[in-house]
Amino acid sequence: MRFRSLIPLLCFLVVPSLLAQTDTGMTTSSLASVTAADQARLVAPTASGQTGLFNVITADTLRRGDWSFGVYYQNWDLEAAKAPFNIPSARTHKNMGYDLYQLEGSVGYGVTDNWEISASLPYEKITGHGGDRNGFINGYYYQGKFSDSGMGPLHLATKWGFGSSMASRFAVSLFADLATGEKNSGIGTGTTDFGVGLHYTASQFTVGGEYAIVGDRSAKNSNFPFLAPDSAKLPNELRLEAGWNHPIGFWRTTNWITEVSTVMYNGGDIKPPAPIFLVTGLRHWLGDSGWSLNAGVRWNPAKFSRDHKECRVTELDDCALSGLVGLTFSPLHLAAVAPPPPPPAPLPEAPPPPPPAPTPVAPPEPPPVTPPHVPTELRTDEIHFESGSARLTNIAKAILDDVALRMKQEPTSTANVIGYNDDKENTGPNHDLDRRRAEAVRDYLVSRHGIDPSRITVEGRDAREPIGDNTTAEGRLRNRRVQIRLMLP
Repeated sequence: MRFRSLIPLLCFLVVPSLLAQTDTGMTTSSLASVTAADQARLVAPTASGQTGLFNVITADTLRRGDWSFGVYYQNWDLEAAKAPFNIPSARTHKNMGYDLYQLEGSVGYGVTDNWEISASLPYEKITGHGGDRNGFINGYYYQGKFSDSGMGPLHLATKWGFGSSMASRFAVSLFADLATGEKNSGIGTGTTDFGVGLHYTASQFTVGGEYAIVGDRSAKNSNFPFLAPDSAKLPNELRLEAGWNHPIGFWRTTNWITEVSTVMYNGGDIKPPAPIFLVTGLRHWLGDSGWSLNAGVRWNPAKFSRDHKECRVTELDDCALSGLVGLTFSPLHLAAVAPPPPPPAPLPEAPPPPPPAPTPVAPPEPPPVTPPHVPTELRTDEIHFESGSARLTNIAKAILDDVALRMKQEPTSTANVIGYNDDKENTGPNHDLDRRRAEAVRDYLVSRHGIDPSRITVEGRDAREPIGDNTTAEGRLRNRRVQIRLMLP
């Protein structure tokens, strides 16, 4: 990474602090009250489009109907695979180093609350300052000073999450890198790669891995330099990664992200040295708009251990340093902040006592009056639902069977059915989930037990009137309920 390439990185590090001091017109009250645990669950796309950190994919997924967008600019300090021969030189032979620059845009979509799809397309540039060094990049031979650029492979991916509402969750992903890259250079090979990934996230920590089956490079699907080999069997890749997503209060709402990853090469004739990438940086959320700024610094200690004698501030290539910046969008789904209660009204002054009244003459005793009959009200709110669902459980059906029996015994009785959500189900496709739960109870009483629908009224009260703590899974389960008020004569 040359000194001038630090300029965009420094700009993205400075911009969030300026935004924190000015009025951006965005509502920040929700973010101001968010807990550290909830802040760690705020999702954003990685550079490849899948939900995660900068490049480490987490077990989180977009919610149903949500879109995400991202643009990242990154560069890596890498080493090429060794050539079978060395160019004569007075210097001690070392692996050829090169820089990979990548501008990548991505889009993602939540098919369900636990299934997302994504796509990304990079524009890449590789440059080498090898002098008398040579090597292979993606099976393409280079030597000396060079520069190639063009479109990279189109990355398509899908991910399924399990236990998405829990602190510890798991996901499986599939991906394919289509042969859209510039095949007449080291940017593309002219073949399609496939792979599968496993991802586990617990609280702020994520570990995972991906295995990519890499297609071989041949003269049938790509060109080769003059006098270079016309085929290359490329190794498959095992990518191991871990990440830490730590919420901090700096610049209103910011997450400190740290990643470590490596690539292990399996099989093939041309294997580059295995890199180790250490990344640390910040993701700053711009209010509750869903937009965030990303910036980080990357170090490749594996390359640094083999070639660092010329490391200096103006030549960070020899220090194995590089970096990334990015702009991303993903809906946050924050709970609305309740306004403060109004101040109590002042109590009126007590009026002066009235003058004593004359002693009244006792009237004759009236005939006894029978008090009006007051209907008996029975309530139940033990009917609970899974997150995002209006489907009745077997326990709920058993409770409703008892309610139906009581209504049959009292033909003039009526029922008021009220549905509720927890505070994470108030937006998107779940905006009417409270009423749909109440309607599911009414439909069961009508269709299963023949109760006259005119005797049943339904209403939805979303996340109001909680009876459990919404910060815990048990409390949210208690709040996902239907309450029945049965009025008996």
